[in-house]
Amino acid sequence: MSTPELPEKQATRWPPATRLLRALPDAVSAGFFLAVWIAPRAMGLDTVKTGLLIMLVEFLLVHASGFLGHAVYAEGVSAARKLRTLAGFTLFYGLFIGAWAFAFSSWLPIVLFAWLLLGKATVALAPSRPTAEHVERVRSDWALAAMAYLGGVFATVILPVPQFGITSAVRADLDLPGSGHWISHPESVIAFGALYFGFMAYAKWRDWVLPAQQTASKG
Repeated sequence: MSTPELPEKQATRWPPATRLLRALPDAVSAGFFLAVWIAPRAMGLDTVKTGLLIMLVEFLLVHASGFLGHAVYAEGVSAARKLRTLAGFTLFYGLFIGAWAFAFSSWLPIVLFAWLLLGKATVALAPSRPTAEHVERVRSDWALAAMAYLGGVFATVILPVPQFGITSAVRADLDLPGSGHWISHPESVIAFGALYFGFMAYAKWRDWVLPAQQTASKG
């Protein structure tokens, strides 16, 4: 007679105040994108460029956050090794950020990197918990962000996106470097940002934690 499988232990639900603090940075980012999408001239046309930069920087952080979180919360790893990992992460991805700062002739990418990194670091807001649960939440946040980012890119590129305030006249006045869909149709990247950060804020407020099997498959 086979032994019945026990249900997998679920992560402890965090209190409302912690969930609110976790969701707040992403909610602020979503509100920014929504405001730019509706009234770019009122916000200043440079905010469209800012939105493009935010999504480029977010791509780097989504790429790195799963690895970084696992390295920081790994058991049996000395503090010195964790610090070396963080330093290596900062140097490697800082090269990309520096290149974008040069291309856009602005320090803004560095500021955005710090702001978006804050949103990723909110997983550490909870009181002391077992290391396994920290790692589970880091992996879940990464998996949700990766799915939302990829899904948002495809949706806003393939599906028609309302222009709202980003009309042809506004596009003509923009001075965006480079080429591609986001450059020729900036409303798509702004819509993407609003949807992506809105989803992430809602997921953190609802305290969604994906099962370990799903997060492992994403890695």
